[in-house]
Amino acid sequence: MPDTDVLIQRAHLLLSQGRSEDAVKQLSEVLHADPNNDHALSLMGRARFDQQRYKEGMDLIQRAISQEPTESYYYYLMAFGYYNMENNPHAQLNIRKAIELHPYQPDYFGLWAILLLEKNQFSEALERANEGLALDPENVSCLNARATALNKLNRTDESIDTMKTVLDADPENYYTHVNVGWNLLEKGRQKEATTHFREALRLNPRAEAARAGLKQSLKSNIPPYKWLLQYSFWLNNKGSVARWAIPIGIYFGVRAVDYLSRNAPPAVATAGMIIVGLYIILALGSWFINPLANLFLFFHKDGKYALTSGEKWGAVLTVSALVTGLACLGIYFFLTDGVSDFYLIAGILAISLALPLSVLEFPVQLSFRNVALKQLLAMAALLIGLIWIALFFTGALTQALFQTYIYIIIAFTWGAALSR
Repeated sequence: MPDTDVLIQRAHLLLSQGRSEDAVKQLSEVLHADPNNDHALSLMGRARFDQQRYKEGMDLIQRAISQEPTESYYYYLMAFGYYNMENNPHAQLNIRKAIELHPYQPDYFGLWAILLLEKNQFSEALERANEGLALDPENVSCLNARATALNKLNRTDESIDTMKTVLDADPENYYTHVNVGWNLLEKGRQKEATTHFREALRLNPRAEAARAGLKQSLKSNIPPYKWLLQYSFWLNNKGSVARWAIPIGIYFGVRAVDYLSRNAPPAVATAGMIIVGLYIILALGSWFINPLANLFLFFHKDGKYALTSGEKWGAVLTVSALVTGLACLGIYFFLTDGVSDFYLIAGILAISLALPLSVLEFPVQLSFRNVALKQLLAMAALLIGLIWIALFFTGALTQALFQTYIYIIIAFTWGAALSR
């Protein structure tokens, strides 16, 4: 039987080659003979991370820490695990512990900078990235974090210079191309971003961040989508309070304009109507532009392969409900002279179904465990909409019930917009 050191060295090599399953086999032999081998436990945790089994990996690394509580690298791995499980506070606690134990490892500062970027602490992230680069000027993690921080701080020229540096340092690093692509996309340079996302997928066809970026860059060729995406970038760069306060402030601002313009002189009233109309178009557009853009990708040579089957279903169902609703409203306004409310109500109900369909992820998860709040709200709104359509066609839909439904849909739009 090979000795422990040989098996661990093989596991190291296999992990560097992306062969996590083969590494697990080597490490299982080590742990069978020595269940408390902290080095093997940490490597097994890394292998589970590669397989996206983060909870299992972190349990293994925690066992390694219990055996060797002064090994900084184990805390770095724990921070990485918490980062992937979207637990930023615990990730920061562990990366700080790693740096406290070993303050001369640039990768630690790179991860810390990434965690600060997630919290929109861009200046602090830049400081941590620069600290890491002071230890190793070519560290890819720190260069990527520095480029992103500079981009978020609108220091575009410095950001681009850093992107060039990181690409020169490691042109075959798929993560670098993903990072550069997203930074360029945020600045509205979608054609350049598309090139980097394609290169990232060439280097790593399973890179979901690259696939998501490619879809966004291709959809940004549609001007309305590009404008809304830029607004989304701008809003997400604000603090957590601002992300919900700004939309609410805009909403009440428009309501105030609508109220004040009702009894105003004709010119002012017209301006108020235009502002309110633009707001309604923007609000509806923000809901429907994504499925419409996905439908556009159906006919794009790259986009049709980038879409998942769930996104295709979402686009088809949303656009079908939207077109049906608009057709009914068209019949009501142009063919019936507004005599019957049948097509008006049918149109409103159909368009209302398009709202939850536009954010619902397919296939729908019937198990409510680990389902995002927005998805639960979308499922509830869709179910209620179908019930109300049944009431409509059976003649049981009263005016009071219809008004109640309108309030439910309005509540859904706010709840979904303010949740993740």
